[in-house]
Amino acid sequence: MKSFDFKRYLIRVVKYMIYLAIVFSLILAIFSITSQQGTSYESFFRPDTQTQLIVFFVAISIVYPLLGFVKKPVYLNKSFAEDKEMIIGVFINSRYIVAAEDATTISFRYGSTFIRAMRMFEDTIVIDFSDNPIILDGQRRDVFRLARAIEYAIRENKSSNN
Repeated sequence: MKSFDFKRYLIRVVKYMIYLAIVFSLILAIFSITSQQGTSYESFFRPDTQTQLIVFFVAISIVYPLLGFVKKPVYLNKSFAEDKEMIIGVFINSRYIVAAEDATTISFRYGSTFIRAMRMFEDTIVIDFSDNPIILDGQRRDVFRLARAIEYAIRENKSSNN
């Protein structure tokens, strides 16, 4: 299993800075249009708060990739080879497609290009099945949701075999 990938982290930081700048600009544009106060900085914020705002956006962009992406172990009752089809089925039912596969990992990405763009193309979930437990690596909310779905599918499969 790989350790911390600093290059990927920096790419995510830059992506989130750009994402926050775009969202912030859109919100300001909407407020500007609806309030008809103009687009000056002082009409929305106190004077001399530009530095605080920039520090806030930089801090969020630095922290979010550290907290928003995780690796989660999922314990299997059988080997991965025996549960592989069921696990792939969980991903397919969640609208993921197989992006890449090698000897010890399978990478999935979301099927919809629109959703992928909304997630800044950071939607890849990687399963490392070199050992039991398997390790899911990707965006926190998706990893935890898919890990629960896999655990549920394993539990249901076990109870239906009894």
